Amino acid sequence: MISIIGAGPVGCYAAALLADDFEVKVFEEHSQVGLPVQCTGIVTPDIFKFVPKNNDFIINRISDVRIFSPDNKHIKLKFKNPDLILDRAKFDNYFYDLARKKGVEFYFQHRFVSANKRYALVKDLKSGKTRKFKHDFLVGADGARSAVAKNYNFNNKKKFFIGIQAVVKMKNINTVDYFPFKHGFGWAVPVDKNTLRVGVASKKNPRAIFENLLKKYKGKIVSKQGGLIPVFSPFAQIRKDNVFLIGDAAGFVKATTGGGLVPGLKSARVLAHTIINNFMYESSIGVKIYPSLWMHLEMSKLMDSFSRQDWNNLIEELNNEDSKKSLQKINRDRLFKLLLSLGFRNPRLIGFGLKHFDALF
Repeated sequence: MISIIGAGPVGCYAAALLADDFEVKVFEEHSQVGLPVQCTGIVTPDIFKFVPKNNDFIINRISDVRIFSPDNKHIKLKFKNPDLILDRAKFDNYFYDLARKKGVEFYFQHRFVSANKRYALVKDLKSGKTRKFKHDFLVGADGARSAVAKNYNFNNKKKFFIGIQAVVKMKNINTVDYFPFKHGFGWAVPVDKNTLRVGVASKKNPRAIFENLLKKYKGKIVSKQGGLIPVFSPFAQIRKDNVFLIGDAAGFVKATTGGGLVPGLKSARVLAHTIINNFMYESSIGVKIYPSLWMHLEMSKLMDSFSRQDWNNLIEELNNEDSKKSLQKINRDRLFKLLLSLGFRNPRLIGFGLKHFDALF
């Protein structure tokens, strides 16, 4: 018997994958799947490793991206494989339906309280009563501030970005704007031709940076969201005995963009494979997920070492046809291949990187 805490897409996907071999129960403190929405909803085509290409939750496809420097210069790229914009409520419900059809039992408005090796205590928020559920395995898929991780004293000194986002009604040219800066990044992502998601994720002064970014996008603010985005740590504890962490609860998030959907779904797949086949979870995660997330983490450290002038210089160096050809050909997340390609095409960038080499170590 497996208890999963959290009915987001990662928890539901893990439940669906495990349901053929185990009795699975999922506990969720909210009243429904997919709400509240606290996500920009932009993913690469890698998402098709987990969902069918014909679906109703991809609401926009964007090939054009602008990367801005602090002095407002920018490089414009057109990716061969467009980024995809999700309707997160529909996306989350796709995985919920997948699990439900496999016979997974869901308990909404049930908040995790505590647990030991055999039982979990969960509070029914409607009745106010606390109930006890038996399990053989317990899975924390309950987000950045995981109550499961806290209950078991996982030795994780987590660091976070603070994310703030607004949904803004305004006409746009269907182009993603990305604003890298020291200790964070900002974005403007089109939902459609009349709506943008504008936000920042920063370790320092997020509110001031967010308000300044909003001045570039003067439209009607429909709603605002905020939350914590975990910074990946390769040394974080992700398992204790029969207790596992996946997704944001384990910190499986790209440090350069805050994206956690694809690595989170990968971790659900790894979890199911290791439990069903009695493999080592940590080793499998180390092979399947850590290399990519480590590269994003090292790139984030490098970005944090840049001054304003460094960013201005880098955008200027990249703003040539050879560099743009390299950038546009591949998935923006495959950083190692991207950097090698750029280095061969523009040797001056190698010198620029060496200037900041010590930031990586």
